[in-house]
Amino acid sequence: MNFLRRIIPLRTFNEFFIAWVYFVQGSGSIAGIAEALILREQLGLDFAQMAVVGAASIIPWSIKPLYGILTDLFPIGKFRRRPYLHIFPLVAVAAYAWIALFADSFTGFLIPLVLANVGLGFTDVATDGFVVEQSNPKNVARLQGITQASIRVAAFFASFFSGLLIYREILAPHQIFWIAAILPLFTAIFSFWIQEEAITRKEEKEARSELTPAFVTSLVAVFIFIIANLAFPDFLPSLSQLPRTFWSVFSWGSFFAWLTAYFWRLKKMKLASGMIFLAMLFILLWRFNPGAGSPMFFYLKDDLQISEETLGFISTSGQVASVLAVILAVKFFDRFHLKKVLAWTVISAGLFGISSFAITRVEFATTIGSSSITRCLAAVIAAPVYFFEALLSWFTTGSWSDFWSNIVSLKPVENFLFVQGFIAEMLFMIAYIPLFKLAVLITPKRAEATNFAVIAAVMNIGLALSTYASGILYEYLKAPSLPAEALDLSAIEILIWINIITSFGCLIVLPFIREKEIVK
Repeated sequence: MNFLRRIIPLRTFNEFFIAWVYFVQGSGSIAGIAEALILREQLGLDFAQMAVVGAASIIPWSIKPLYGILTDLFPIGKFRRRPYLHIFPLVAVAAYAWIALFADSFTGFLIPLVLANVGLGFTDVATDGFVVEQSNPKNVARLQGITQASIRVAAFFASFFSGLLIYREILAPHQIFWIAAILPLFTAIFSFWIQEEAITRKEEKEARSELTPAFVTSLVAVFIFIIANLAFPDFLPSLSQLPRTFWSVFSWGSFFAWLTAYFWRLKKMKLASGMIFLAMLFILLWRFNPGAGSPMFFYLKDDLQISEETLGFISTSGQVASVLAVILAVKFFDRFHLKKVLAWTVISAGLFGISSFAITRVEFATTIGSSSITRCLAAVIAAPVYFFEALLSWFTTGSWSDFWSNIVSLKPVENFLFVQGFIAEMLFMIAYIPLFKLAVLITPKRAEATNFAVIAAVMNIGLALSTYASGILYEYLKAPSLPAEALDLSAIEILIWINIITSFGCLIVLPFIREKEIVK
């Protein structure tokens, strides 16, 4: 029994359900290629229309605190989570099934896609609230390990099947959405067996005292601005003389103002300490790391002539690294003080970022990738991915590809990228679990789903700002004499330095966080 507990971390059906919900979330990319093919090749949409579809699918995930308000303040039959977990996965099921059967126009695809993301986003928030309710300082790292490992395992399989099923003509693009529909169907079925304590009238009243009508109304107003800015970026500027940038800053600035006022209220109610502001600032700075991003991808693809398949395999091997890192984070690093783990993982990841210069100075990557140690490590790292690809090839075509010869024939630069990407992903995930642990521990009680959704929104804003800043900085740093399609290697290297420097920014806040005021 002890051996089984070591290899299977799920101890209750509730934990199995949590793992399944996040597995479904990690499987979201299964329909990514199918969606692009349907929109571009079957419906004939231009890139502007495709951008609208992409923005519309993001909106349901950007308003997650509103779902939290519903599940926190409006229990159904004395339960705050279970009834919503019965209903909203079925919304996603019905929406994906509609796409599989009837999506033959722009609106016929857009509307069900938005509804599917509403169903999945609400399911995610209700489950997050469920996780926070069951978390304590002793089990929080293990529960977050279960969620992140489930996402990464799902992403590993989704990255393979999303293209394989279509390009080998096993399923048509529309039929892929049947898989997307079946997964949340099991979520709805499994939700009938989860255990949840019934909410009392006193608890319901306390939650409503925390989320007053004024705070709820103001949050709705803030998200109306955010939605308008995301879905209709030219609408607000057209009503005034103010540029789009102003409305972007205003919408997200309004959210931060609401956030500050809300948590100040929780502090006055003694549901949170002043440390929550420093912890939130740490989380925001941890996520804000502008880097090379897309320019680096196209540099690898176009300048170094590394195939998209190999780049995909390097990314997929990172999912394996993430799962191993989750095990290390939960089994080993969770024994140490949270602040120490955060400090050392941030420092290690930042210093390891210097390895990216070996890619821009390709002679260094070639030298390192040619060494016997790197070749052996790359072979070990790449073996699971190439073996799985060979297994799928045998299963679908009846022929077994020589996966080992594919590994041995990797170029020195590719050997380096497999090792570098694997280590970087491990360092990221070892740091990411403590970050999520911090987020859970600072989440105030009584309105868990809403409060954690708000904190998660700050994490997502930090990531979004990083992505946006990366693109703006690259265009600013790029030499104006270069053609638009040309890559500027010096600008990429400056962005690498910016990424390394900004990754240490959160350490400025860390010494002032008192862990005793965070842990419940």
